[in-house]
Amino acid sequence: MKRLLLIGTMFTILFSSDWRLVAWAKEWRVDCWELRTGYAYQYTNTARPNNFQLIPVLPSAVIPLTESVGAGWLRGRWEWNPELFLAFFTHPYVRPLVGVTPLQFRYALGPWGRWSPYGFLGVGILHANINRRETTSDLNFNLQGGLGVSCAVNDALSLLLEYRHIHISNAGMDEDNAGMNTNTFLAGISLKR
Repeated sequence: MKRLLLIGTMFTILFSSDWRLVAWAKEWRVDCWELRTGYAYQYTNTARPNNFQLIPVLPSAVIPLTESVGAGWLRGRWEWNPELFLAFFTHPYVRPLVGVTPLQFRYALGPWGRWSPYGFLGVGILHANINRRETTSDLNFNLQGGLGVSCAVNDALSLLLEYRHIHISNAGMDEDNAGMNTNTFLAGISLKR
């Protein structure tokens, strides 16, 4: 029952928007497509074991929400960065983890020559058979935040380096909910449309 209530609340918030927002959304366009991969490990925490390791593969879109805003070195733009969350546990066992992070937003500074640093926050839904005391639920949520930098190779291609903290838990829908916290190091590419 808790699970249905939470999912219903999320869909209500997502889809009960003002009509002006819908009109604004018609102007959105994908600026570029991104693909990241790397390595993640659960960091040491006295309440949680630290032996989980993940290999994430994260395709995403970048949709500008604003033109450049701010002044001086803080000048940049807000972007919506929805992401497909695919990963494999590689230790202590091999299992897939599949999800989506539809509410991920970032602020990209610059660009300063070829470089453009950015920071982001996101939340999404994951499905994984973790089956440990961290979370015994197959339905989990992810909360993530991080910093990255984009380096333009040419007008259409950029290279990405990124660190992100990812928290995975079932949000209290099951009794076991210690959650997992990972350090995630990623590299990737960005292709402009």
